[in-house]
Amino acid sequence: MATRKPASKTEKTSLETHVDLCAERYQRLEEKYEELRETFKEDRLVIHERIDKVKISIEEIKSLLVEQQLKQNRIIITSAVAIIVALISMIAGRLI
Repeated sequence: MATRKPASKTEKTSLETHVDLCAERYQRLEEKYEELRETFKEDRLVIHERIDKVKISIEEIKSLLVEQQLKQNRIIITSAVAIIVALISMIAGRLI
């Protein structure tokens, strides 16, 4: 943080000078405030863009997980059906 310069002798003795300098100081404070507001606004936009990208990635991952789970279920069901058919044919072969 910048250190404050002590008031000049002219400023101390002249109210008009003091008022003018204060007006300049407040103007600079307003400018700094606006710069900070813009910076925060830009940062907030960047953050929201990144959050949106993360949300999209999460949705893609969810879709991939669901798809993978469905594939695994199909494999399990196909294997179970194959085993049952093999058992039935084996039992039928022994009965005949």
